[in-house]
Amino acid sequence: MNAASLQTYLQSLRGEWEYPADTVDTFKAGDPATEIRGIAVGWTSYSWALERALALGCNIYITHEPTYYEHRDNDPAIFRFDGPRRKRQWVEENEMVILRCHDMLDQLPEIGIPDTWGDFLALGKAVDGDDYLRVYSVDNMTAGEVARHVAARVRPLGQDAVQLIGPVDKVVNRICTGTGAETPFQTYLEKFQADLAVCTDDGMWYWRDGAFAIDHDIPIIVVNHAVSEEIGMKVLAEHLQAQFPDIPVHHIPQRCMYRLVQAEPEPA
Repeated sequence: MNAASLQTYLQSLRGEWEYPADTVDTFKAGDPATEIRGIAVGWTSYSWALERALALGCNIYITHEPTYYEHRDNDPAIFRFDGPRRKRQWVEENEMVILRCHDMLDQLPEIGIPDTWGDFLALGKAVDGDDYLRVYSVDNMTAGEVARHVAARVRPLGQDAVQLIGPVDKVVNRICTGTGAETPFQTYLEKFQADLAVCTDDGMWYWRDGAFAIDHDIPIIVVNHAVSEEIGMKVLAEHLQAQFPDIPVHHIPQRCMYRLVQAEPEPA
């Protein structure tokens, strides 16, 4: 099986959804005709993750996010920096094939990013939603209770705390979630009548959405972008291993991108 056949299989999962003409779900490096020795799946193609994939015997890396720090990975200006040039040289020297799986996976039901995130948060069965967003009903929980629940769920992914904007004690019943950069707060309110929003740090703007939340008592819980999509990548790796049992498939675990660092206590 070659890398082009793997891409064809991934594209077959899309159902009725059609790829846009400018999709980013393309090869970012390597020859699509390359025969597959092993497949690695990771949220993004960090240099360390590519090296880990190679050490595991993988020559195909499926990434959800860009490799060279720009959504379409086609900005040659990035190679004015030594780091990206060295990364590209390593990829080429090791004949690593990098295939992006983003547009389709962000909308794929069940094993895609939106549903796997909702399942991971354990908020019950979605009662509404669209391609990217899901709505869940809870029974008179306070925003603080929901925030503590979400924080407990994401802690194993390296996020030690979530941010809560707005009223802690507000009782909520209708929660809207999104993932990645697709957490449009105003759509949560207008289209889905959410009274609590679970957003990401790449999908909401503090000066706009945070201010709205504070002014109008609509709480927002903020998680890291990577955390919201990590489970979807793990499920994709499991799906591919089941589909192609003769090919080694490895999920390259990735975690919250930052650490919370507290100041030392003031001396007594």
